[in-house]
Amino acid sequence: MRILGITQNFFVSRNQPAVPQCSKLKPMPFDSVTFSGHRHTPNSYELKELLAYDIPDIYSPVILIGSSTVEQMMREKVFDMPIKKIVRRIKKHEKSLFPVEKQVFDFMKTAAEETPQMKLDEFISSLVPEHSKKLLNIQRPVFNKLDKLAKDMPKDLYIEYTLLMAQTERKLLNEPVYIPFSLKEFHYKLGRIKERIDKGNSQQAKFAIKNLYDLSDWAVPKSIKESRGFAQSWYEEKQANILLKISRLFEESVLKDDEDLKALIKTSRAQMYKIPTNIKFNRKSFIYDLKEITDKMEDKTLARKMVRTAVKLPTSKENLSAFIMKAESRSSSQIGYDLFSGAIGTADHILAHHKGGKDLINNYVLSSGFMNSEKAHERFSIFLRKNPDIRIYAQNHIDRLIELANEGVFKKIGLPVTYITDLANKLEKLSKPGPPLILDTSALKY
Repeated sequence: MRILGITQNFFVSRNQPAVPQCSKLKPMPFDSVTFSGHRHTPNSYELKELLAYDIPDIYSPVILIGSSTVEQMMREKVFDMPIKKIVRRIKKHEKSLFPVEKQVFDFMKTAAEETPQMKLDEFISSLVPEHSKKLLNIQRPVFNKLDKLAKDMPKDLYIEYTLLMAQTERKLLNEPVYIPFSLKEFHYKLGRIKERIDKGNSQQAKFAIKNLYDLSDWAVPKSIKESRGFAQSWYEEKQANILLKISRLFEESVLKDDEDLKALIKTSRAQMYKIPTNIKFNRKSFIYDLKEITDKMEDKTLARKMVRTAVKLPTSKENLSAFIMKAESRSSSQIGYDLFSGAIGTADHILAHHKGGKDLINNYVLSSGFMNSEKAHERFSIFLRKNPDIRIYAQNHIDRLIELANEGVFKKIGLPVTYITDLANKLEKLSKPGPPLILDTSALKY
């Protein structure tokens, strides 16, 4: 089967260009491909107040950006402006862009000089022909390796695999394809749009998207979804009714002109009524679908090999072409939000919640949403071993906290200065049994 191909990991050190370094950022673990959002982190308000003071990410070289800053940009509709004005407005936040987003911004600066009135979505569209080919060239070897591994699958599962790959090829070639509607995936995609709408829109718009999102949050036991006959028909009918309610609610809401929501609902309707339509390839969905097949295999070694191979497909956070293709059908507002969303500061549990970590200030550290998601529930010692440059970034983080504490900022916002030494001690303890992470706090003035 001729399957066109997806990515590799990119990670950068301070003052170094983005280069492939697959050993530094862990690939997405095969069992973490989910359609879920971030947990809320209570009792971290004072810590998040520091985001107004150019705090370096604890896990990466970017400067964290405050949620309020992004909200202001969204409120002022910065990303709906001509590209020259966008560049001028966001240039001061350039250090808050991850490597791929920084590459996009560099292209934006060039485009702003050549075609200053171009809109952001038009700019992305102008890059699609070139990056579509580049992305396919990266994806092809991954799919070819999957095809070789799949030859050892049981016959019935191999048939399921070939059907998935046939659908995948049609998506990559931008040909109409029928994909069954998934309310769970719809809920995930709606959540991504909700993140953007929640930043800087009216309370009426926030209320409307919350209603849509809550209505889509419906799940049934896996046994019903996989059953046949009456139960299966009931499940499909239930999904159809929910989508119909969401569609009607959307059409009567203040969000009815939102381009991203219109596109999502239009595509979902086509899926529900089994109408072939153009659906863009989605890496996460592909891995999720592949894992649903490989989970049925008795040969768990082969199953793990196949999913780990699929995980090598490029992500929009690691590959410029993947970012361009993911952004192709999105509105200017969503594209602009995506540029900065990964760098929004979050309060990350140092000791994971499920490992007994508490929702207390001394168990939080400021990190970017992207790196917080990458770390997920992984032990800090393992994450540090896989990402050794964190030793540099963590010291940069501590140094900035010390500067702010010595300038009286901690006292101003009600954050105890001892947070810094407690943080250093906790990270040292959790970095073991490997080489301990020793952070210098000697410049701190009590």
